[in-house]
Amino acid sequence: MQFRQSQIGVTMIELLFVLTIAAILAMVAAPSFAEFINSTRQNSAFSQLTSDLNRARNEAIKRNSWVLVCVRDSSGTDCGTGTNWQNGWLVCYDKNTDGSCDTDDIATNPNPIVIRQALSPNLTLIGSAASVRFNPNGTQGTGGAATLTLGGNWSGAQSKVANIAVTGNLSRP
Repeated sequence: MQFRQSQIGVTMIELLFVLTIAAILAMVAAPSFAEFINSTRQNSAFSQLTSDLNRARNEAIKRNSWVLVCVRDSSGTDCGTGTNWQNGWLVCYDKNTDGSCDTDDIATNPNPIVIRQALSPNLTLIGSAASVRFNPNGTQGTGGAATLTLGGNWSGAQSKVANIAVTGNLSRP
């Protein structure tokens, strides 16, 4: 009596067919996945920004001192100039209200409080000013209202806007 051996495994044609289907599905999914990653980066950056703005206001009230949220300069440790916040931002004490991070009281008030690195190249962050200053009572005072707009350079990107009122309240329309 002779038994017939059954084949185990897949043929080369079956394998190529499955690989072709997988490649087609990957080509269809890749663009939407890239958009998902960009959107997630934007949401994360906006969340950090609004969290830092709220933290700055709370620190100003808690410490009864002026606190800045400002554009990082080229060294990354002090406030810079301009309204392009792409290079990141700082949160720091500004007790003498000169528009830069204080260095005279580092033992009790480490400065800067927060250092945020440059944003992803796919993101843009433009402000109405180079800094947002919170007074000891949590308001903007004579600094006036400020707006920070976080956008993206991919197709279909929607901008996110943080409005800081003269009262110091933060709104995200």
